[in-house]
Amino acid sequence: MPGLNSIMDTSLSALFAAQAGLATTGHNIANANTAGYSRQEVLFSPRRPDMTAYGAIGRGVEVAGIRRIQDDFVLNNLRSQNARGQSYAAIDSSLSEVESILGSIDNDHLGNALSAFFKSWNALSQASINTTMKENVVASAKSLIADFRSIDDGLTALESNIDSSIQLEIGNLNRLLGQVADMNGQIMAAETSGEPANDLRDQRDLLITQVSSIAEVSVLEREDGSKDVILAGRTMVARDSVTVFQSTYENTSDGYRMTVVTQGNKQAVQLSQGKLEGLLTSRDVQVRQVREQLDGLAAKLVNEVNDLHTQGRTSEGSGLLFFTGSSMHTIDVNQALKDNPTQVATGRTTAAGDNEIALAIANLGNVSSGGTGSTTVTDEYRALLTELASNRSTFEFMVVNQQNVVAALESKLASVAGVSLDEEGASMVRYQNSYNAAAKVIGTVQEMYDTLMNMV
Repeated sequence: MPGLNSIMDTSLSALFAAQAGLATTGHNIANANTAGYSRQEVLFSPRRPDMTAYGAIGRGVEVAGIRRIQDDFVLNNLRSQNARGQSYAAIDSSLSEVESILGSIDNDHLGNALSAFFKSWNALSQASINTTMKENVVASAKSLIADFRSIDDGLTALESNIDSSIQLEIGNLNRLLGQVADMNGQIMAAETSGEPANDLRDQRDLLITQVSSIAEVSVLEREDGSKDVILAGRTMVARDSVTVFQSTYENTSDGYRMTVVTQGNKQAVQLSQGKLEGLLTSRDVQVRQVREQLDGLAAKLVNEVNDLHTQGRTSEGSGLLFFTGSSMHTIDVNQALKDNPTQVATGRTTAAGDNEIALAIANLGNVSSGGTGSTTVTDEYRALLTELASNRSTFEFMVVNQQNVVAALESKLASVAGVSLDEEGASMVRYQNSYNAAAKVIGTVQEMYDTLMNMV
């Protein structure tokens, strides 16, 4: 038969359990708006009972632990999808910048300049040859070159901005990886007693999630509570040690890759998803591809016009090269023609009315000199704008779709690990009632003690 001391001990265990529940509920409420916080709940278990001749009599409750509510599967999926979304967003942003540099299909400065250039040759071929018409041809060529140079400068500035963003994200990535390693050390030290350091684990998961937005990662948890962070097949964080990225690049057959330094040794790293991968792809694929296409367009224009113009003759001699250079950056009008536009050739002879060369160059806007099936400079440029618009539309759709996927996963994770103030309020009332009830039992036991003492 349990005595009053046993009943008092049972009641005190209920009192302490209710206190633990209230403390945990208050902690949840206090961190309801804390980023990365996972709600916690108290685990209770009955204490070992007293065995008597007529059965087991309970001895109250004990706190078995504080459980951190988290769904690692959803969290890892969220990180992966967010990394993909960040990659798409970075590429979409760069394509948007390229579009603003080139203009749209309906408002493309270079396309208008190309059209004006060929129209000036057409006007030269139709009218009686005079110096003013030749000056117009040179002027339209200068305007066309100015547009090429403007686009070249814009793409160069965009590449420079992307480079700066890449350096910034590499610095952020290294900083976050270092913080994850430091957090691993704190968790290992805090969990030596065997109890999980819930709040520290939340902070570490938040850091890893921030890492995953820059570069997609996978995580491996060790028995000591630390987490290894694996990026591009390499372990970047192992317990409390970290490997950092070096902000340099190596040119490989697959493009530019980041290099990682481990004990002084450099290794190339190919990222899969994340903002950093999106920036690298934007610079090394998207912007570079547009530049190469435009450089090829400028070279095609130079070659086709020069091939025809050098066949012409003027009163001052054989036809000269009309253009110099072979890219957007180097294309220019022959200085001799700038100084003396009368040397612009219109025909193969100096005979009056010979406009064969002017007509052929004017016709380059409609028919390529490469023969049947070859595309014109204008066609290639229009195809470039169409491809750019198509890519931008594709990535815009992918960004929106990924945002919806991420939002759905965030909502699902919040339903599991997030703090509901309504639920916590209900728990608070429940623990308060338990505390009051335990206190009443203790009061009753005290009255029984008093009665017993008065009987002596």
